[in-house]
Amino acid sequence: MVDIRLLLGGLRFSVRVALLCVREGRLLVNVDDGLGFAFLPGGALGTGEDVVECAAREWAEETGLAPGPMRVVAVVENFFGGSHGPQHEIGFYLRMSDPPEVADGASILDSATGRLRWLPLAEVAAYPVLPTLVLDLLEVPDGEVRHLVQRG
Repeated sequence: MVDIRLLLGGLRFSVRVALLCVREGRLLVNVDDGLGFAFLPGGALGTGEDVVECAAREWAEETGLAPGPMRVVAVVENFFGGSHGPQHEIGFYLRMSDPPEVADGASILDSATGRLRWLPLAEVAAYPVLPTLVLDLLEVPDGEVRHLVQRG
C-alpha cells in the first residue's frame, strides 16, 4: 500500500482521511508545538484502501486502540500553500461515535513529537485547528454528507 500523495506540475495532491472525535464538549486533536496549529487525527489514504479502513488504521497507529463506530460526514476540497508549495487535498472526514478515551497529552504513537489533546470546543477557532471549518463539520446531521471547498 502506498500513500496517495502526488507531485503534479508543481502542485502537491493528496487524499487524507481524518477523524472527528468529541467527548464531553472537547475535540480530540493532534498537537505538535513546533507547528503552531493543531489538526485532526488521521492521515493519507493508501492505494487499495477505503476511507473507513484508512480511518481505523490511522486511529490504531496513533492511539493503539480499536476505533468506535464511524460515519462519513464530509468531503472537503482543501487548497492551501505552505513550505512544500501549493497543495490540493481531498479530505474525507469521519465522525467517530463514542470514541475510546485517550488520555489528554498522550503521545501519538507514530510521531516522535506529537501528542493528543482534548481541546474544549470553545477554544477550537482560537487555537487554531486545521482545517478551520472543523466546527462546521461537527454540525453535519446524522445521515448527511457535506461537500465543502476551502481555499487559503
